Amino acid sequence: MSDKRFEAAAALAPLKAFQRRTVDYVFDRLYGDQDPVRQFLVADEVGLGKTMVARGVIARTIEKLWDKTERIDILYICSNQAIAAQNINRLNVLNRRELALPTRMTLIPLQVRGDQGLDANKVNFISLTPGTTFDLRSTTGVTRERALLLRMLEGCVSRPRGLHNLLQVTAGVDGWNQAVDDLTLEGVDHRIIDRFRRDVEGDASLFEELESVCDLFPRRRESYPIELAQRRNKLIGKLRGKLSHACVDALKPDLIIMDEFQRFRDLLHGETDAAILARELFDYSDQNGHSARTLLLSATPYRMLTLSGDEPDDGEHYRDFLETLSFLYGRKNGPQIAATLECEMRQFRGFLHDLPEARPAAIEARRGIEGHLRKVMARTERVANTVDRDSMVGEPPMSITVQPSDLQQAASVSGVARALDAPEITEYWKSAPYLLNFMRDYALKRLLKEKLDRPPPRAVQR
Repeated sequence: MSDKRFEAAAALAPLKAFQRRTVDYVFDRLYGDQDPVRQFLVADEVGLGKTMVARGVIARTIEKLWDKTERIDILYICSNQAIAAQNINRLNVLNRRELALPTRMTLIPLQVRGDQGLDANKVNFISLTPGTTFDLRSTTGVTRERALLLRMLEGCVSRPRGLHNLLQVTAGVDGWNQAVDDLTLEGVDHRIIDRFRRDVEGDASLFEELESVCDLFPRRRESYPIELAQRRNKLIGKLRGKLSHACVDALKPDLIIMDEFQRFRDLLHGETDAAILARELFDYSDQNGHSARTLLLSATPYRMLTLSGDEPDDGEHYRDFLETLSFLYGRKNGPQIAATLECEMRQFRGFLHDLPEARPAAIEARRGIEGHLRKVMARTERVANTVDRDSMVGEPPMSITVQPSDLQQAASVSGVARALDAPEITEYWKSAPYLLNFMRDYALKRLLKEKLDRPPPRAVQR
């Protein structure tokens, strides 16, 4: 396999002009000299080629890092393996064999060893799926995982026979012994082994529990008391967690692509074991100071508006927006910046209510908000009126007046809404001149249909 220095030009050539502009802007925010960030969101409208933008960012990243690091790891995270298999080929700008890791993080040491390991390539394209790679739902895992744990802990415990018996769990004797005999640590990355053993032995309470439970399994039994089995399973779950974190050292991510990230928000904002493991990847930095960068992709990272009473199962979209912003700015500064932006948007809303007198203040407040957002996110929207459909939505100056009849119609519809106990309609009214003709599944239209035969007296106006 040739490791001739990679040039990004060929991968960038097929991009449309607006895609190339986005690639250049994202790359500058991630790797530029002016206040760079480690996380960025591309929220282009559906159909505008976010995958092509990601491909461009990958190409420029590889070109930049080629002479600065021995190995470049590109991680692609999406909702399922079928999508991963399809898209990682499109992202593979070197047209080399990608490495699709096993569905379990704890089996990575066996997947990447020897001549087929990560160190055998200058660039690795690796696909992961959150639901199975990060989330260790099954406490005791599969037989091969436990055989790997046994091999990695050999020599660390004073009761090796007890360790062998407790890790067998419910596997048959012959099958368990065969799994252990077939598994060796030959070629396994020593960094994973060293970190795993160091983490286990360095956790005093865990190591003490490991020794204690080993003492309780001096011989194999057909069945165990439920209390003992639960204690064993809990211990194995903790060991698997330690191993999964040790595997981050093997991946050494340089660029992480998260496609349709809103499908697994918990990895970004949660406090589960899966989220903690994912954040270890996001926060990865090697001993030379090279840090992972994360590119989020989503056409709909959050909904811009949800009114009280509408689609209650959709969640707190405004809170989702602020949490996304907090993640993009990083754990150190993100929460404070998100809180600041929340205050600025509340102030901006107040200025809008005071228009036209507050116009200068509203313009200045909008600029401040845009400044915060543009540092960590970009969005391109489709414009059908240009010849090559290659421009962002602009804001042409428009002269808009409100006539007395407009306000009379708004007051009438508002009266109907109050009579039906529907939500306030001001935001709706600003969007459509003949409101009830355009509404579909909104609360006001639904309540109106339900009470057409016997409308409340207050809803009938003459």
